[in-house]
Amino acid sequence: MAQSQPPKALEETLVIDGDVHLTIPPSEAAAYLDEPYKSFIENPTYTPVPFDGWNREMGGKIQSDRVESPADIEDTLCKDFHVDHPIVNGLPMLARIQQTDLANALMRGFNDLLLDRFLDENEDFFGLISLAPQDPEAAAEEIERVGDEDQVVGILLDTVGANPPIGDERYDVIYRAAADNDLQVAYHGSVNGGAIEFPRQNQGFEQFLEAHTLFHSWGAMMTLTSLLVNGVPEKFPDLNFTILESGVSWVPYTMWRLNKEYSIRRSEAPLLQKSPEKYVRDQFYFGTQPIGEPDDPEMLQQMIELVGTDSIIFATDYPHWDFDHPDGVDQHLRKTFSEEDRNKLLHENAIEAFGLEI
Repeated sequence: MAQSQPPKALEETLVIDGDVHLTIPPSEAAAYLDEPYKSFIENPTYTPVPFDGWNREMGGKIQSDRVESPADIEDTLCKDFHVDHPIVNGLPMLARIQQTDLANALMRGFNDLLLDRFLDENEDFFGLISLAPQDPEAAAEEIERVGDEDQVVGILLDTVGANPPIGDERYDVIYRAAADNDLQVAYHGSVNGGAIEFPRQNQGFEQFLEAHTLFHSWGAMMTLTSLLVNGVPEKFPDLNFTILESGVSWVPYTMWRLNKEYSIRRSEAPLLQKSPEKYVRDQFYFGTQPIGEPDDPEMLQQMIELVGTDSIIFATDYPHWDFDHPDGVDQHLRKTFSEEDRNKLLHENAIEAFGLEI
């Protein structure tokens, strides 16, 4: 999106970024691990998370920044882009690790790293602790271990990789622990998950553009559908759920498709007491990134209004190469939305979604 919006507009507005990533390899967590897992990930030839093989480098045209210390966030995202409160996650993609005990060890190690290097160093940062769903009981224990840290505001799960999908009742212990610790639930999409959840499609594509267009939304649609059909928001009415890095354009289709299916197959979602759309509007939030870019900008306004200005939180996906620049997003908000709705998207909805004390 265009980046001509004067920075002063964001300087004068409270901005909360719901999706900020560390770019730290698993080996960086070695100091927080016991043996034998410490030696596993210190080995430079070993990669615990399967990789999809796609080239993301754009031939040097667009490069990702690095986030390896709080200063990497403060100097660019906070000072240059005027984000006041980043919500930081490690995004270690734990659900894709085949070895459950290693996934559990990395879960604890990454969360200790997040707390030690980032949250303890800057009081303006908030954090989402990463969970490995392979062992739901261990994930719940991890919530109990670190969930009461002041700047931890939620848990992070992948939209893909969990087997069975993440709404299954075996994961209720995770949601119960999150609710007991007043932590909200966030799900994060990625292309890399396509190699696991959608392997034949991934192998059939010739261009990364194809995979990058579809996999985030496919994973998000699967996650939302699994949660609703299994009645997770009905079982945990005090939880909020946020889906990150999938944009918002897929949301109306999915919730209305679910409405249709539920209207004729209610026996297959027996826990639901109201329409799927009602749960989405009451308990779900969606990060803006990657924001859609229709040829007619008015259509983006219509899409945001369809999803609901009370249900969308601002997110950049910084520092990834395809992150959404805050000035570009804000330019659109200032042109097409009221100041009240602009404030909802830039900070008020995030405060509500994650129960932030600011």
